[in-house]
Amino acid sequence: MVRAAPLMIVSAFGVGSQFAPAAAQDAKEPPKNGVPAAVLKGGDPAPPLKVSRWLQGEEVKAFEPGKVYVVEFWATWCGPCIAFMPHLARLQAEYKDKGVTVIGFTSRDLLGNPDHTEEMVAAFVKKRGPGLKYTFAYADDPASADAWLKAAGRTGIPCTFVVDKAGRIAYIGHPMYLPLVLPKVVEGADGAKAVSDEMAKVEAEFAASSAERARDPEAGLRAVKAFEAKYPPLADFVPSVRVKLSYLPRHGEVGEAKEYAERLMARAVERGDRLTLSMVASILRLGDGKESKELLAVAVRAAEAESRLAGGADALALISLANTYAVAGDAAKAKESARKAVEAAEAAGEPASLREYVGREARRLGGEEAGGKK
Repeated sequence: MVRAAPLMIVSAFGVGSQFAPAAAQDAKEPPKNGVPAAVLKGGDPAPPLKVSRWLQGEEVKAFEPGKVYVVEFWATWCGPCIAFMPHLARLQAEYKDKGVTVIGFTSRDLLGNPDHTEEMVAAFVKKRGPGLKYTFAYADDPASADAWLKAAGRTGIPCTFVVDKAGRIAYIGHPMYLPLVLPKVVEGADGAKAVSDEMAKVEAEFAASSAERARDPEAGLRAVKAFEAKYPPLADFVPSVRVKLSYLPRHGEVGEAKEYAERLMARAVERGDRLTLSMVASILRLGDGKESKELLAVAVRAAEAESRLAGGADALALISLANTYAVAGDAAKAKESARKAVEAAEAAGEPASLREYVGREARRLGGEEAGGKK
């Protein structure tokens, strides 16, 4: 998760520590490092969601009995939030006929980042919302953020709350775990508290595999594979992809890494999944994959596919493509993609901070013609 970070700091669809699972604190625990103790926990009744304006989808006046709601807190400045939006859209499409409503909620002063205005959020939803097809809501005051995020002791986003058919909180955490959470909540065999407790154990298991990886990379890689085998809905979820693409080139086989990356890439293209394509490209070009011409070729194809999915005019996808070309040794294509990235950022009227980032990267990759004066 990230806290109040500009979009380009976490990079386009970045994959880092923001994906580490974090269970909510128990209400009896004292605050740690300024983080409030949680008073909203799994099994508790869901607080009201106070909304100033529904930007997309039907208004949800109250959580109706017999229906399931996913409430995700996000912001326009949160790169990982935006990266996971297609993931939420796929889940909304999959569970629409099973009584599930996905709500992307944000507010003016979310996590203390000021001036997150209705106009800013509305413009974002107008541009990206039609391709996502789930509900978006905005609040002009911090009431809901306080009643949900702050009450749960959460200081980072994206943060997802799942409300079960009885109106109780069944899960608080990262949206990457939703493929495992939603079937349990929709089936309704277990109560909200039971689901919450079970998911806390799942998150702890993955954390344990991460600790194992720190001690022994090869054993950690085996632990991640065992985790995925135990929880098939979480196969190829974000942290596992990161682990396997990072470790297979060194602690597995290049052929296995290549086969895995190509499988991820093919499925991502079919789904229109830019997040996975960006991960494949960035991890292979930044990690041990850059030592293999075969893996760098896969990285290039993934970056090219991401740029195509973005319509060839997305600044961040283009600068990622430029960086991938550069690592693969194609300076001419790197320079050309960097130039297009700068033009795309200007044409789209992207925020100044993002334009500065793209321009800086373009100058590094292509000199004056791509990014302006050195």
